[in-house]
Amino acid sequence: MTALRRWAGTTGFRITLLHLALTLLGTALLAGIGYWATSRFAVRQIAAEIERDVGVLLNAARLGGVPSLALSIEARIAADRGGTQFFLLSGPDGGRIAGNLAVAPRQAGWSSIEVDTAREDSVMLAFGTALPANHFLLVGRDLAPVRALEAQLLGAAGWVGGAAILLALGGGLLVGRGVARRAASMERALAQVEEGRMEVRLAARPGGDEFDQLARRVNATLDRLQLTMAALRQVSDDIAHDLRTPLTRLRRRLESMEGAEEAVAECDRILDIFAALLRIAEVESGARRAAFAPVALDEVCATVAELYAPAAQERGQILVARIDHGAVIQGDRELLVQMLANLVENAIRHGRADGTVRLALEDRAITIADDGPGIPAEARGQVFRRFHRLDAARATPGTGLGLALVAAVAELHGMRIALEDAAPGLRVRLTW
Repeated sequence: MTALRRWAGTTGFRITLLHLALTLLGTALLAGIGYWATSRFAVRQIAAEIERDVGVLLNAARLGGVPSLALSIEARIAADRGGTQFFLLSGPDGGRIAGNLAVAPRQAGWSSIEVDTAREDSVMLAFGTALPANHFLLVGRDLAPVRALEAQLLGAAGWVGGAAILLALGGGLLVGRGVARRAASMERALAQVEEGRMEVRLAARPGGDEFDQLARRVNATLDRLQLTMAALRQVSDDIAHDLRTPLTRLRRRLESMEGAEEAVAECDRILDIFAALLRIAEVESGARRAAFAPVALDEVCATVAELYAPAAQERGQILVARIDHGAVIQGDRELLVQMLANLVENAIRHGRADGTVRLALEDRAITIADDGPGIPAEARGQVFRRFHRLDAARATPGTGLGLALVAAVAELHGMRIALEDAAPGLRVRLTW
């Protein structure tokens, strides 16, 4: 049912419905025109037969008078094996002189008259004409054959409509599924690009249709974007490498000088910033994805809890770990340990002294919570930016790159990060 609902919301489904609607509309229009034209033709044929009979009977009346006309009518009735011909010759008083109709309106010209035949009540097409001496002649034909033909046409239209529905559904599904496959292929390729695989490109056939033209345009955009990102990354790496070397030499020289401890510490801080920037650039490039392997998250959480339990005790805090077993993802164990270590270290640093830090792995989610002052809701969307630090944290050591690295590692592993109010404190939730 879920798959059906997803299919119902696709462009392929809408194309199928449109193809079906247009096919049914065209079939109904053609069937209606055919029905109307055929029915009209059959009625005109009957009218032509009536006109011929009227002409013959009027000629008989001119040659032999009423007696000759009456004999001609009776002869035609006798020769009518189908029982579809009707005649009435009435006198001045309206009484029947000849014919197989008991009574009929004395209406000149064309008219439709209900008649009671041996089969059923029917309608006949009739033509009436006045004769000398106030006589009246009426000649008619039963329209039952026309009605039978119309019924056959309707039955045939039903079969044709059913076949048209099947053909329209089949054709629409073929076209729609083709469109859906092309769109799904493009979506899969772009999803890989979103995950950091900038070398992936959309399939595009030479020449091709609008999808191929769009794919080539997107590929050209990705080529340009990849070149721009590579150039930007190269510039950042070059700056970091080029500056790290002279800073390292400066640190060594400062170590040999007396009273240079603060300068050495500042050099260490700058070197840490460059190391963090290079590590974030490496993670964001997706290069580590090639070495992904199954990672047991319970072991990762247990390792981080064991490493940071002493740090929590130094601040009088308790690090409580609640870890379910069995959660395994494809990833880089070293990066996952670094991500959780940064989050637990932040929780210890910004949590309340003598408080509690909680690390939990359960229900396909990892949560790290403290009972400190937390982060205002309006500022939570900015803490993952590089070098961003809240006013309350500026007095504590740090580079402002720890959470940026967390965000990069989480995105590399397809995890979502949510910052929640722990009342009091902050809760970080990682889901995948």
